[in-house]
Amino acid sequence: MNPQFNDQLSLISEYYPDGMITQFVPEQGAAENVKARRRRRKNKGGGGSTLMRKRKLSDEQLTMLERSFGNEQKLESERKDRLAAELGLDPRQVAVWFQNRRARWKTKRLEEEYSKLKSQHESAVVDKCRLETQ
Repeated sequence: MNPQFNDQLSLISEYYPDGMITQFVPEQGAAENVKARRRRRKNKGGGGSTLMRKRKLSDEQLTMLERSFGNEQKLESERKDRLAAELGLDPRQVAVWFQNRRARWKTKRLEEEYSKLKSQHESAVVDKCRLETQ
């Protein structure tokens, strides 16, 4: 055992009755006997899988989805069902596309706002320096 650990254990044992602290101390070598956990392999869709494979959307489908997103970023259930029927897609796929598109849209909007604020800040700093030199 580690000498520092023994010192800490003796300090703790002053505050707790005999035998109580031993239930919290792991046995020596117990950690070595624990097997490493392995991640499960994801099912690649082979043999008997009921999940559909991801398919790339056609240009026509993308254009229609983009146009619909341009009109309104939020997706109502009736609109989702109508779009899915028109495009020949699963309604869940349309909903996920809209979620992803909103995330990209929000990121782009934040980047544009940041650029605008940064340029305003830089121009303010330049104006300040110019006024200080006058």
